[in-house]
Amino acid sequence: MIAQLEVAAEEDCTRIKDPSHPAYSMFAKAAAKRRQNLLVSGEHTRSLLDVAKRELGEVAAQLLDLEPINSNQPSLTPQSIPAA
Repeated sequence: MIAQLEVAAEEDCTRIKDPSHPAYSMFAKAAAKRRQNLLVSGEHTRSLLDVAKRELGEVAAQLLDLEPINSNQPSLTPQSIPAA
């Protein structure tokens, strides 16, 4: 949002709003590019978070499936392991 405001302020200052114009502000171009990069990074991060949440749900479900098996197994404490 800040980069968008910077672009608008720079365009108002130079009175050139067309990015293809040869005299268009380099600062405005850079700010617009920076904004686009941030949007892409945000989307990528959100997709990674979605994948991580989905994988967490799958692992939690697998853990719940394994708990009955673990509750039937005797615990392995040093006293329960036969000496060699």
